[in-house]
Amino acid sequence: MSDNKELLQVHLKIRRGLDGRLMITDHDHIDIVLLPEKNKVMSFAKLDYSDIVYETQDRLFSFLVDKGICAPESVQGGNVYGSIEAKIVPLKQPEIPIEHLLTINIQKWLQKEMPALQMDKEYSEKFTDYLTEPDAEDSTELGEVPQEEDKGTIPKYASRRYIGGWW
Repeated sequence: MSDNKELLQVHLKIRRGLDGRLMITDHDHIDIVLLPEKNKVMSFAKLDYSDIVYETQDRLFSFLVDKGICAPESVQGGNVYGSIEAKIVPLKQPEIPIEHLLTINIQKWLQKEMPALQMDKEYSEKFTDYLTEPDAEDSTELGEVPQEEDKGTIPKYASRRYIGGWW
């Protein structure tokens, strides 16, 4: 090993649990939990479990499998609803802490996810603005549209229009 070690910095919303687990909460849809003592990575849905959450978890574990960090045969659903977990591949070079490898690679994955997350936020904000503050051409003032006695094609008081039975 050389004396010139390059310092890597990781900027994540991360905290350590009482049992030593690392919890990364940077993503909008999932939380990522690293369990180094059990050699396991888990992901949990932040709010409601949906297709978006599952696809996000699938991208995370596909990335970790592609990088050789997680064993592909170990990716499976966890014991908590909407969670997915995978085993971490044993290290050949134990002088590199597994926590460092995991956090660096998860930061790389999150950087790949950020443009899509930013686009989702912008779309949601524009859609909310469109609904709550419409343009002049998409809105009308109160009283501008005249009232009609009958609207639509279904009569207000449905009655039998035909003389005779239902046979």
